[in-house]
Amino acid sequence: MKKTTVHIILIAMVLWGCRSAENDVKVLRVGLSHGKSHSFTLALDQLKKEVETETNGQIQIKIYPGSQLGNESEMQEMLMIGSLDIALAGLVNNHEPLFSILELPYLYENREHVKAVNNGPILEDLALSLNKFGFRLIGWYENGFRHMTTSIKPVHRPEDLNGLLIRTTENMAHIQTIRALGAIPTPLNYSELYTALTQGMVDGQENPLQNIWTGKLYETQKYVAMTGHIFNCVYVLISERTWNKLDDQEQKIIRTALRKSIDWQLTYLEELEKELQGKIEKEDVVFTFPDKSLFETKTQPVYDYFINLYGKDAENLIKEIKALNKE
Repeated sequence: MKKTTVHIILIAMVLWGCRSAENDVKVLRVGLSHGKSHSFTLALDQLKKEVETETNGQIQIKIYPGSQLGNESEMQEMLMIGSLDIALAGLVNNHEPLFSILELPYLYENREHVKAVNNGPILEDLALSLNKFGFRLIGWYENGFRHMTTSIKPVHRPEDLNGLLIRTTENMAHIQTIRALGAIPTPLNYSELYTALTQGMVDGQENPLQNIWTGKLYETQKYVAMTGHIFNCVYVLISERTWNKLDDQEQKIIRTALRKSIDWQLTYLEELEKELQGKIEKEDVVFTFPDKSLFETKTQPVYDYFINLYGKDAENLIKEIKALNKE
């Protein structure tokens, strides 16, 4: 039996065991990869307060940050069998490949463009494709625009990345973007990233500033290049088994509370972003501000890759997303 399968079964046994002693109170367990100080966890704290207040404590939220319940893939498997109620995941393209399109390089002009996509029918339509896997997408939190960090040399232009081992997520859009920029993409789970950087397994990585800060990645990286090459968010997924056990009023309370926590997180992160550069610079990290148009030109083949792979579906989705910026 695979190690990951054993891990999932053991966690499931613990969580199911806890359920048996909870009488009529419904306890929803939430797992995520990021730590206690990350904006995702702080937003979940807001969700917890709202849900518990609105239900007079009849629904309680228990949060497990820092990959306590496993990595994203393992937590998604737990959602499928109903042993975990809610999980935050940035990687759902392994279930619906078109989610990769939402993270193409330089797809969005700004945060307002992002919100127009994620709060509208584009994301709603894609979300429906996940239900058959045993979980549903009910919301999203902003992760942010991703930037390059390196330990060897500063990055001023795409050529500075040639031959460098750069850690990416397991999202094919991220992998193809790094490859197009001349670096060697090295997919790793976020929970493994700090160790990989410390041991020199990779030369750099790419992440939003909040991940660089809360994950203390600046301790291993001397340079940050503000490339803003990809925007990505994390999706709030709930097990179908859990969702179907909630009555209409309970579902409404959770959706409303989640919407409030999303709004809170977007405001919080917008303010935090203004502070993070200064905080990271104080850790003796050097920032560069490359000409983004050079990186945008260099990554255009990534669009062709996905259109060739998924045909008209990908092409139409890209057009829909770009059109929202003009409205």
